[in-house]
Amino acid sequence: MTVEITQDDFRAANTQRPKDRLSFVKWDGKPICAAGAYEDVPMDAYHGQLTVAPSISSSGLRTIWNQSPAHYFLESYLNEAREPPPERPHFSLGRAAHHLLFLGRKGFDAEFVVRPEKWSDWRTKEAKEWRADQIEAGMTIITDAELGHITGMARSLAKHPLVKAGILDGAVERSMVFQHHTGVWLKSRPDCIPNDSGDTADLKTVTSVSADSLRRSLRDYGYHVQAALAGMAMKATLDIEMTSFSLVWVEKTPPYCCRVTAFTPEDLLRGQMQVDVAARIFGECLTSGDWPGPGGNQQDAEYLSLPSYAASDIDARLELLKE
Repeated sequence: MTVEITQDDFRAANTQRPKDRLSFVKWDGKPICAAGAYEDVPMDAYHGQLTVAPSISSSGLRTIWNQSPAHYFLESYLNEAREPPPERPHFSLGRAAHHLLFLGRKGFDAEFVVRPEKWSDWRTKEAKEWRADQIEAGMTIITDAELGHITGMARSLAKHPLVKAGILDGAVERSMVFQHHTGVWLKSRPDCIPNDSGDTADLKTVTSVSADSLRRSLRDYGYHVQAALAGMAMKATLDIEMTSFSLVWVEKTPPYCCRVTAFTPEDLLRGQMQVDVAARIFGECLTSGDWPGPGGNQQDAEYLSLPSYAASDIDARLELLKE
């Protein structure tokens, strides 16, 4: 069943908030050679060869840190032998909900299109042709079920006091590009760049907004690194000092509960140091052409100890069984 959305369901923030007071460069479609905050950069271009020399975003830096350069290179645009990307490589329920909430239905429909109910898959010739036409037009195809979740999340977000107060207001999906002090190009694309302050926020979707679940998300996805990079990019491209970075969490399924958390200054500093290290490793790999795995280029075996809790359990049991 198609979900009906009325104009009263959401506030089209682009018509209600003040006009952007920041200076953005309209991207001309050519490789970027100067640091700046750019508008009208398609998502596929952002994740590809956007600059005159190879560049890397937060997700790439986090992959290098959490896994290895080899894991990053496997799916990187720099790898000519990589597997073809999926049909919807950058689809995100949260991003879609953000579009609906802040750009209104008109802005949402400019990028997303719902698959007709008569097709439950793409097996027929007609369905394949329709899908190809939409992809060619740059549209993201979603299902009725996904639209229902997107609508639920957007409605829930619209009711949250901090969202009403404007925590997610700002310039939507601008691409900030600059050169790190190591010389490599870095890029950041937060959900919105604040118009009037350095208080920045990003929208995240999760299965649960319980404290334990959110802590696991912070640990597993390293969002503090993304936040730190956004702050570095804002300073380098817009001369804005980021004063805080909040995450606006919303559940992907009913009841679509929301929760807002902020990073501590200590975690943002950790994230910046991780950016510096991962950027240096990225630059070294570019120079050498070698993308090592977690073990690096070691020549000898390395010691790997049992986790302390496991060793303690074993020692305690051995002590108990001595008698």
